Amino acid sequence: MKMADVEHNRIEYKRIKKLSEFDLDYGNLHEEFKGLVELAAHVAGTEISLINLIDQHSQWSVSRHNLDVFQMDVEYSICQHTIQSDHIMEIPHLGRDERFSDRPFVKADDGFRYYLGIPLKVKTGENIGALCVMDHQEKNVSEEKKKLLRLIANEIVEKLENKLNMDELQEALDKATVQRNQLAHDVRGPIGGILGLATSTENVPLEEEEFMQYMQMIKASAAKLLELTDDILERQKVQQQENYFNLSGFKQHLDGLYELPARNKEIQLDIDINQKEDHQKFPRRKLLPIVGNLIANAIKFTPSQGTIGVDLDISGKDGKRNLMITVSDNGKGIPKERLENIKKLAWFEDHGTDNEKGYGLGLQLVTEMVEDIHGTLHIDSEEGKGTSVCIVVPLKD
Repeated sequence: MKMADVEHNRIEYKRIKKLSEFDLDYGNLHEEFKGLVELAAHVAGTEISLINLIDQHSQWSVSRHNLDVFQMDVEYSICQHTIQSDHIMEIPHLGRDERFSDRPFVKADDGFRYYLGIPLKVKTGENIGALCVMDHQEKNVSEEKKKLLRLIANEIVEKLENKLNMDELQEALDKATVQRNQLAHDVRGPIGGILGLATSTENVPLEEEEFMQYMQMIKASAAKLLELTDDILERQKVQQQENYFNLSGFKQHLDGLYELPARNKEIQLDIDINQKEDHQKFPRRKLLPIVGNLIANAIKFTPSQGTIGVDLDISGKDGKRNLMITVSDNGKGIPKERLENIKKLAWFEDHGTDNEKGYGLGLQLVTEMVEDIHGTLHIDSEEGKGTSVCIVVPLKD
C-alpha cells in the first residue's frame, strides 16, 4: 500500500472513530434538525437539503427536506468527496462532472443537476459529514448565501457536540443517580412509617389540641418527603427510557437502520432476541455503533441471497449479568493473517461481494469500542464460509 494511502487511512480511521464517539441513533435525529435543513434549502433556493453523516460503509441522511432517503452506500455518496477538505464543494451541473455523471440519481431524466456541500467539521478537526443542498435545475448560489449556509452548518455541529457533551455528563450523573436512587429507597421506608404512625396517632382521642396540631405537622412533612422521593424515583424511570434499551428496543433500532441496506443487496437479515429476558434494561452506550458496524461489515462481505443472523440475549450467573451479542454471516470470511492484525492498525485494502471498497477499519474500531465498555470480543472466520463475531458486555445492576 502506498504511503499516501496509509496516511489517508489513518485520517479516515480517526474520522470514523470520532463519529462513533457521538454514539448517535441516526433514526431519531430528523425532528431535532428539521428546522435547520428547511432553513438551508430556503437560503440556497433549492428544492432539497440534507444533513449527511458518513461512516466507513454508509451515508446516513439523518435529517432531510423534500427527499425521502435515509441510507446510501458510501460509494454512491457525493458528500464523501466534500468531507475530504474543509472547503465548500459546489457542482453547478452534476451530469458534466465525470465523478458523478454515472450516478443513477444524476443520469436519470429527472436526475439532480445542482449540488453544494459544506463539511461538518467538529472541534477536534474531523469532518464527520456534510450539510448539502441539491436541485433538479442548474443554480448559482451567491457568496453571501454560502456564508449563511456555513453558519447553518456550524450550528448543526454545535448541536451535535452539545449532544455529545450532554451524553458524557449524563454518564457521570448516572453513577450519582444510582446512589441517589438507593438513598431514595432507603429514606422512603422510614418516612412511610412516620406517616403511618402520625395517621394512627391522629385517630386516638387526645386531650391537648396543641399536640394534635403537632402531629398534623409531622404528617404534612412526611407526606412532602414521600412525594419528593417518589419524584426522584420517577425521574430515574424517565432517564432509563432515554438512555437504556431492552432487547426488543435494541432489535427495533437495528432493524430500522439495517433492514433496508440488507434488502437492497437481497440478503436475509434475521435479528433474534431472548423474549424471556426482554424485561431487563441495560445501558445503550456505544451499542448501536458496535453492532451497527458488525452488521454493515457483514452486509458488505455477504453475497446476494446470503444470510446474516444477529442474536441478542442476557445471561446471568453467580449474580452477574452479561449482554450477549452474536453477529454471524455466510459471506466471504476473513483471512487468518488479517484476523491476527486487527488490533495492530494494519490496514489492508479489500472489496466486498459487490466490489465495495474498504480498508478493514470497521473491525478495528469495534474492537476499541468493545474494550471501552469493558467487554470482550471473539471472532471465528473461515474463508469462503463466513464469519461469526461474539461480544460479551458485563452489565452492572
